[in-house]
Amino acid sequence: MTDFDNELVKSKSWFSRNWKWAVPLGCLSTIGLFFVLLFGGIFFGVTKMMGSNDGTTQAISIINQDPNIKSKLGDNIETDGMFSGNISTSNDTGEMNISVPVKGSKGTGKAIIVAEKEFDKWNYEKIAVQIDETGEVIQIQKQY
Repeated sequence: MTDFDNELVKSKSWFSRNWKWAVPLGCLSTIGLFFVLLFGGIFFGVTKMMGSNDGTTQAISIINQDPNIKSKLGDNIETDGMFSGNISTSNDTGEMNISVPVKGSKGTGKAIIVAEKEFDKWNYEKIAVQIDETGEVIQIQKQY
């Protein structure tokens, strides 16, 4: 019998067996998570900024007062998703031309809002809502 028959051979640890792929994967995962959080934060910030714009808030309030739209979408109409278009403001002037997904208690739709800001007051050129279910477009008459 030899001296080595009763000795145990220590096996390598998981990390020492797998470090060649674990280290690069861990680094890439960390970098990827950083970029997801960065761009997610930027997206959330821009969406929140557009949604909290006083012109958009006022337009949604006008939409909530229209009986035709309320009959189709229901009560408590609010924004629902990502805006598209442009909002540009500088001091007490600006322009807005946006499309906003909206939802109410009965259905969903898309609002088109076109406005100009003069002397810190939004003047709406167009507010219209397209109902998703029927495709019907309801234009709010200029009474705002």
